[in-house]
Formats: sequence, C-alpha cells, structure tokens
Amino acid sequence: MKDQTAPRPLETLDAENLHRVLTEHPAHLIRRSYQIFLYCFDEAMAGLKLSPVTWIMLATAHSFPGLSVTEVARRAAIDRASCGRAATALEKRGLVRIKMSESDGRQKLLDLTPAGEALVAKGFGRIENLRALLVGQLDAEEQRQFMTSLTTFVQRSSNHVRASIPQPLETDNF
Repeated sequence: MKDQTAPRPLETLDAENLHRVLTEHPAHLIRRSYQIFLYCFDEAMAGLKLSPVTWIMLATAHSFPGLSVTEVARRAAIDRASCGRAATALEKRGLVRIKMSESDGRQKLLDLTPAGEALVAKGFGRIENLRALLVGQLDAEEQRQFMTSLTTFVQRSSNHVRASIPQPLETDNF
C-alpha cells in the first residue's frame, strides 16, 4: 500500500486524506493487526482460559522445563515483572510449580504440573486453527511474504522494546 499523502504538508490535506494518513500509518495497522490477533486467539483458544502471555509462557515452559522465570521471560519476549505475576497466577491455578534454584537461591524455576501439561497439549492442538484464522485468507505466496516481512520487522526492531524485556539471544527464533 503506497502512502499517497506523505509528501504534502498535513495542513493542506482535506479530511479524507488526513484520515488516510492516520489509518494507513504503520502504528494504526499494527494496532489493528493486534485487534485481529486477539480475536483469532480468543476464537482458537476458546474455553482454555489463556491469555496470549500465559499461553506463550506455558508453551515455553513445556519446551524448556526447569527454566528460571527470567529465562522464560527472555525466550517468550515478556517483561520480567509480567512474567513473574503471570507465573504466580499460573501456580495458583495449579498449572506450574515454582521452586527456588538449588544453585542460585535468587532464581525461581518453572515446571509444568500435569494439569499444565494437559492444557498445553490442548493449546498445541489448536495452533493450526489459530494459524488458519490469522493467515488463512491469504494465498500461499502472500502468507510467505507476510511471514517473511513480519519476522524481519520483529528481528530488526528488537532494540525498540522496554528495557524490562530481556533481549533475545541470536539463537532465539521468532
């Protein structure tokens, strides 16, 4: 989508073109994309009582058992404070166990409980439905381009996150 209005000073634009400057702006499109994502996530994960943050935390803890809360936060790209609060809430729901590290008493380690493992299995069973809801209306080439562009955007913008979100390692995949 080419922004036809960018070269003109804003004060010279009529209402329709001024509105287009806003609605075709990357910030607006990303915000709208997030609204679409939330709708699709809620549809795909209906009944599981998961938020996107708690889902990625559980999926990360499943893939890498025994990680510290800080390491889960880094791998899941969640700020540490939110990750800690979510871990406590997940523990209260009986989905994770939090224990202190024997080697470093400052670290809290996460492990899934059997109930957490069962919930992750249900969630993983719905991942393809989530993908279909998000990109199913695009043809195969559009999906490839979208995923390539989105991955590039996320990787190259990693310096534009709050300091409380641990920086990804080069081996992390997005």
